[in-house]
Formats: sequence, C-alpha cells, structure tokens
Amino acid sequence: MVAGPGFQGQGVSMIHHQIVITDQLVTKRVIPALTGSVPGLKSAQVYKALRRKDVRLNGRRIQADQAVFAGDILDVYLPEQANPEGQWGDSSEAVSSESKSAYHVVYQDDALLILNKMAGIVVHGTAKAQEDDEGTLIDKVRSDQKDPGLVLCHRLDRNTGGLIILARTRDIQNVVVELMQLGKIAKRYRCLVRGEPQAGQKIRTSDGLEFYQIEAFLEKQARQNEVYIHDEKRPGDVPVITRYRILHRFPGFGPEGETVCELEVELVTGRTHQIRAHLAHIGHPLLGDGKYGRNSYNRFFKGRQGPLNRQQLFACQLVFSPDIRAGRLARLAGKAFQVKPAYDLDLPGPETRLQGF
Repeated sequence: MVAGPGFQGQGVSMIHHQIVITDQLVTKRVIPALTGSVPGLKSAQVYKALRRKDVRLNGRRIQADQAVFAGDILDVYLPEQANPEGQWGDSSEAVSSESKSAYHVVYQDDALLILNKMAGIVVHGTAKAQEDDEGTLIDKVRSDQKDPGLVLCHRLDRNTGGLIILARTRDIQNVVVELMQLGKIAKRYRCLVRGEPQAGQKIRTSDGLEFYQIEAFLEKQARQNEVYIHDEKRPGDVPVITRYRILHRFPGFGPEGETVCELEVELVTGRTHQIRAHLAHIGHPLLGDGKYGRNSYNRFFKGRQGPLNRQQLFACQLVFSPDIRAGRLARLAGKAFQVKPAYDLDLPGPETRLQGF
C-alpha cells in the first residue's frame, strides 16, 4: 500500500492511498479490500468516498462496490481529517483503548478467532452504521490483526454482547457455518425475561443438559428490521426452533411482584431477532428490549436497579461437539468457551439455580 501526499479538493486537503490487489485479496470486493489494507479505514468512509467518486479502480472512477482481481490497482482519496492512519491497530494508547473497549480476544489460532464483543458495537456494515460514519467490529479486528481476510461466521445484534467467531479464510468460514447447521457448534445465550416460562417440550442436549424446546414460524419484515412469530406457517415464513432452561429465579423482582428469570437459551435455527421475538411471543419478553419487549415494564427498571440501556441478552457460550474429528477445527472438539453476561441491572440473590428440571 502507498499513502501519497495530500492535495486540495473543493477546499479540503485530501490524502491518497493506493493498493495493489494481491492473491490474498483476490476473493475480496472493493470495500473489504480497502478497509483490510488501509489501517483504521471504516466501511462508512469508503461508502462516502464512492459517493464522492473518490475511488478509482485501474484508473477509472467507480461509485459502487464490486469485485477486484489480482493485479488490480485501487486508489482512494480521503479528507485529511478522516485519514485513518494511526487509528485502530497502531501502538497508541488511544487506539488500544478503543479496540479493547469494543472486544476482547478469547481464543485464536491459525484458522479462527473467538471474540467477546461488547454490547453496543455494530458487527458489520449496515445502512445506519454507514450514515453515522460508525466503525464496525469486523473493520476494527481486520485492522488490529492486520488480516484483511478475516470474515464473520455468524452475527450478533448491535446491542447483544458476547462470543462471536471469525474465520481467517472463506474455507474455514464455510466449515464453521456447516458445523453450526449440523448442531456440532452450539451457541448459547443468557438473558433476563419477565415471568417464568414453562412452554415447550423437554429435550436433552448432546452434552447432557435438559432444555425446553419451543417451535414456531418467523416472518421477516426487512424494511422495518422487525420479525413476527406465528404458531401456524404462513406464506414466506421460515421455521424457528429455540431451546431454553431456567438458571435463576428472582421472585418479586418485577413491577407487579412477579418473578424475573435468567434463562440459558440455545439456538437450533439462527434467525434474525429469534430469541427476542420467540420469547416475547410466548409471553416472556427480554428486559430492556424496546422492540419486542414492554416499554412500561422496562421503564420500571430504569434508575431503580441500575441503568437499563438495552436488551439483557448475551452470547455466553460456544460448545464444540466431540464429534468434530477431521480438519483444522478438530483441535477444538469437546471444548467450550464461556463468558459472563454483563447485565445492566443490579440483581438480588437468586432463589434457585437449576441444572436440569
């Protein structure tokens, strides 16, 4: 990569960055190729540069993301105040502090990384993140690790903290996704809900734990970024399967003296907002969930037991099946990675902790 001297463009000093696409970047498109090669560059900054016609591919101005090939030359011109050099991934204390506040590395090897993402961090580029010029988790990690090839294996909502897997190559990503679909990598969450759920059928997981399993159908309204749960299938619906067990009960913690429960939840299917919408559908919304929860209920907790800033949901455990016997992920067979939830609320002492039923 070459960083060239600035020039004046419409009264603003511009910085020129040029990269040559190598074999390592061949499977990339313009935006990830640039964010992975220019330290600290955010996707939102590239989108803005594209709209300004300040990105060139082989000397030709382009206005949209597109594929790149070995030997291609990319030039991007950025306003000097937005120049990313020195952000995320250098040795400055400010950069180190910002990255550390976004995530922590739980495990890494030559195939993948497992991170503990902080709640409030956007995982990947969204229209809102681009509009707000907001850095994403994947941008930060690629820059910190100096590895533009890193890809997400799954996603977490902005306001859901916890464990997330990144693969170093597309091949590893495909393996991880397949293992998740086969149930050989289990994703488990912890959350606080209103009331005490009892719905579902008892099942036993591969590692011997007993859960309730609930099933329904999900309708996604992409434009509203919202989903609806139905008991009977409707056109366009997809099936959803969610498992849960009660970890702790907090009797009398709710506004009407009702119980609040901490659940451990396992996703069999991994749909958008599945946990939040499915639990709300059976009458047990997450505390702090402004979309699927109850605003009057959430208001009761704000300022009483702590600041309730977001839904109380965390991806706390990844369990790798002992049946993973081949390939580079076999080293993780039988292993589990776990982090504690960072709830906003100051919880009282629980009445019960259940390991089964």
